[in-house]
Amino acid sequence: MKKYLFILASLFLMQIAVAQEDTLLSYYRQMAVDYQQRIKMSEHELSGAESQVKAAKSDRLPSLDFNSRYHFSGVPLQQAPSAENPALPGEELQHLYSLNLDLYQPVITGGYLKNTKKAAESEVDKMKSMVNMSKQDVVLNSDYLYWGAVAKKEIYLLQVKYQEIIGQFLKVIQDRVDEEVVGMNELYQTKVRYNTAGYRVITTQKEYEVSVMNLNIFIGVPLSTLVDVADTLNTIEWMLATDTITQYALNQRPEISFIKSEILKNQYYEKVAGSKYLPQLGVTAGGKWGSPSPGLEITPGFNYYLKAQLTVPIFHWSKKHEEVFAIRERTEVAKLQMEETKDQVTREVETSYYKLQKSQELVDFSRSSMDNASKNVSVMLDRYNEGLSPVLEVLDAQLYWQKTYMNYIMAKYQLNVAYSEYQYAIGEFSK
Repeated sequence: MKKYLFILASLFLMQIAVAQEDTLLSYYRQMAVDYQQRIKMSEHELSGAESQVKAAKSDRLPSLDFNSRYHFSGVPLQQAPSAENPALPGEELQHLYSLNLDLYQPVITGGYLKNTKKAAESEVDKMKSMVNMSKQDVVLNSDYLYWGAVAKKEIYLLQVKYQEIIGQFLKVIQDRVDEEVVGMNELYQTKVRYNTAGYRVITTQKEYEVSVMNLNIFIGVPLSTLVDVADTLNTIEWMLATDTITQYALNQRPEISFIKSEILKNQYYEKVAGSKYLPQLGVTAGGKWGSPSPGLEITPGFNYYLKAQLTVPIFHWSKKHEEVFAIRERTEVAKLQMEETKDQVTREVETSYYKLQKSQELVDFSRSSMDNASKNVSVMLDRYNEGLSPVLEVLDAQLYWQKTYMNYIMAKYQLNVAYSEYQYAIGEFSK
């Protein structure tokens, strides 16, 4: 009997101990982040955006191009007679060809180069936010799977302990039957509860193993691997939210920075669209070999040149206005998305904090209920030994204790999930 009471007491004391954050949780978070293709795709998009920045910087530098040209005239071009022999006709040019090497340097672009580079940098910031958004979603989902696996394992261990407790009581009943103190009906009643508990052991073990398989899939390990998870859920410590927690979340959440970058990018592209209709100046230096050569000789030869080209757009049928307006409308849409996202983040912070508070109340209440149920089992055992209570009252007391223990596990599960959702809401997972 003392051994039986010790099992109850040790289980209860083990559960009320406040644990630090599960170290395995951080480990599986990182495994999920390293494995998930969604994050890898976002990282590739980020690398592409960074390359666009380098490409935009290259546009400021001189460019060197090689080009060739060939032209055949069915009716030859007739050169003018030479001054020495004006009576003789000039040479006929039927084959025109050249090999050119040009060095071009843009000088004035109406802000095109500067704003293209700024837009590319904004795209990089946007893709960084995308990576963080993917990361925080993966971390939250890994938390769901991990806490689910720990809860299933603790429930399974609870069923094992519950069967052991009934088994201890079954030995007491068997001894009393052997001593002919009680009848066989009490033994059979206890055996029914023992077998029912055994059935629950099998089903909860299956549920635990399936939950581990789901975790394995998410973190990228073989399905049959029995990864290690904690035996019990933590009763976490958390602080009360301050008045500035919402603003903190707005500063942290990558969804906000993502839309900020989108707004900036659109604003730069507005300037890029307008720059095409501002004066453009470029300088080219080059050389060519071909025919006609200097002096319009048919014999191919080399020539060099230096030219500057100034373009001043004058009239394009409101095309500039329409192109800039189209991009400006996308900017306005992004600003509205920003307001909508801020409202959503605010709601998520408030909702997750409320759930966290209520989950804590459930943990405190279920812990107290489990304490009372444990004491009730002890009282019923004493009454049974004194012949004041039937065996069913003891078995029911044990069952109520098991149910209150189950409620405590589920309350802790909800608390840990609520805390993960709260961390997600305030942007802790995006760091």
